[in-house]
Amino acid sequence: MNEIVPNTPPSAPDDEYAPVVGISKEDTATLRMLEGKAADKTARDYEHIVWAYGVLWALFAAYGLFLWRRSARLRADMNDLQRALDKR
Repeated sequence: MNEIVPNTPPSAPDDEYAPVVGISKEDTATLRMLEGKAADKTARDYEHIVWAYGVLWALFAAYGLFLWRRSARLRADMNDLQRALDKR
């Protein structure tokens, strides 16, 4: 009978080189090139995420500053009204 034996690399000690079986050098080079492109895209995407969080924090800070200024204005208006009522 014909028995199918999987094409496995010969076992090598841990400190020796063991060749990869079943992948050509061209396929390996193409895979490395594609992995490099994917890594570059991921790095660019992280930069966008950092910018997006920065913009959000700036917007929250601006809104907080707006609320703080508004409450100071309202507090001043309340003090003016209180003084006007005290004069009556």
